Amino acid sequence: MTHTIRSVSRLPRAVAALAFGLSSVGAITVTGCGDEPAPAPPAARPIKIMTIDTKGTVEILEYSGTISAAQHSEMAFEVPGKITDFPVIEGQIVKKGDLLVRIDPRDMAALAGVDTAKVQLARAEYERQKKLFEAHVSSQQELDRAQRAYEVAVARAQGSTKGLEDTELFALFDGIVAKKLVRDFENVTAKQPVLILQDTTNLEIDVTIPEADAVRGAPNSTNEERTARVNPIVIVTALPDRSFPAQITEFNTTADPVTRTFRVTLRFDPPDDVNIKPGMTATVRIHVKPEQQLVAGQSSVSIPASAAITDETGEAFVWLVDPGSMTVKRNPVQLGHLSGSRVFVSSGLRSGQQIAISGVHQLRDGMLVRRQGS
Repeated sequence: MTHTIRSVSRLPRAVAALAFGLSSVGAITVTGCGDEPAPAPPAARPIKIMTIDTKGTVEILEYSGTISAAQHSEMAFEVPGKITDFPVIEGQIVKKGDLLVRIDPRDMAALAGVDTAKVQLARAEYERQKKLFEAHVSSQQELDRAQRAYEVAVARAQGSTKGLEDTELFALFDGIVAKKLVRDFENVTAKQPVLILQDTTNLEIDVTIPEADAVRGAPNSTNEERTARVNPIVIVTALPDRSFPAQITEFNTTADPVTRTFRVTLRFDPPDDVNIKPGMTATVRIHVKPEQQLVAGQSSVSIPASAAITDETGEAFVWLVDPGSMTVKRNPVQLGHLSGSRVFVSSGLRSGQQIAISGVHQLRDGMLVRRQGS
């Protein structure tokens, strides 16, 4: 009885295994007879796209520079001496007329006293010679000699008196003590700078512009006219998302003999909510209107310099974007002069065309792209 029960229990397991095997074969057969899954479409590469406008594009040029104080003075004594009083510290705000530093006045006071005494003696001698001359006892030559000696003594006394006054330095304007250049109780020479005073309520920046950009300006323009024409702004490197209106205050009309560039100084007002200091780096951005963009027969098309590529043969090209298929293709161009972060394109582009201006080194002919952010 026991043997019969075991044989019956094995039969369902064998049948189940056979059924599982047949179902697996059937599944494989069904899968094999169907179509393979379609490959995923290629992903479109995101890029920045620029539309060419040869008629109304305002060209943007940028020049780098360093910020400085509009008023800047390296304070120095006119006479030598030992510093006895240095009441200010670096970073201290001072008012016009405040005492900044004093040297020992005793030597100059003694010299002034001696020179004053010499004036009195020279004047007495001159008065005596004058009376003798009027009495026909002394000659005109002796009177002239006494007069010259008196005048020399007066001039020396004035110099020593001024030297005594020059033992103290006072602030020439409201400003800030930017840096102390000597230590307390140090001996200094005449004309040796002892501290730097700056007025940071108005800031300046000097930039240099190439000949190709300088030639665009209208002849005999005033700085006010230049400012109105290009609308300059200053962008501080540490504050890339903010800009500050600037005014052209100086325009050097003589090119540097080495770099062939022209120095331009611009002034701007710092904001109240951030701490912009002299020595910080910044960029001056100007806006060139379409009528000012024609230079030496070149077209007015300018693009970011990073959008242009040069191949191994030296041929320049850009990636043209087909707005219908959103694919790119290589498009040869003729490049003109470089200005800041922009480059002129003298031929190869026309108004309305779209070009890639980011990720250009990863693009290939026929590659699918999409506008970045879409």
